Amino acid sequence: MRFKSIYIWYGMPLALIIIWVFAVYLPFSSQVKSREISLESVKQERKQVEASIITISQQAKSDEKWKESLVEFKTKAPLIEKMPDFIREIEKAARNRGVIVDNVAGIHSTIDTEQKSYVINPVFEFELKGGFLETGRFLEELSKRIAFKGIQKARISYNEKQYPTVAGRYTIEFKALKGKIFEGK
Repeated sequence: MRFKSIYIWYGMPLALIIIWVFAVYLPFSSQVKSREISLESVKQERKQVEASIITISQQAKSDEKWKESLVEFKTKAPLIEKMPDFIREIEKAARNRGVIVDNVAGIHSTIDTEQKSYVINPVFEFELKGGFLETGRFLEELSKRIAFKGIQKARISYNEKQYPTVAGRYTIEFKALKGKIFEGK
């Protein structure tokens, strides 16, 4: 009889613990794990949505920058019909820097009027005379203009009799508009 009471006193709590584990703890634990998995998937979706929102906002900012640069280009780039005035402005800027423009020759073979683009790249050959540093500063200022595309070729000559003057022949490519673009928009 003594063993029966021991089984009852120790067996009953043990049976209740086993019933509690199978009836309450295991189902609750599996629900918690399933909710953790769903929470993790929601977190991943949230990260993806945040990343796409950031990408969209960055693209909108870059689109705005492109639009601003296009508007700036349209307002500051010369029309091909106004290139002689633009070249006169360059000559005036060169004189202000202490550089003399001896000759300007247009290389018309590079102007393709049949292109469908609104922007064309006329090329001119400049003969410049001036101090080395002054010529460098002038070309640096010229490169900061929006219509400047690049120097294709440069040949600098030096004459000891005309020291410190150097002469150079520069083939410079510009960007110009064929006509008024985006009229009526």
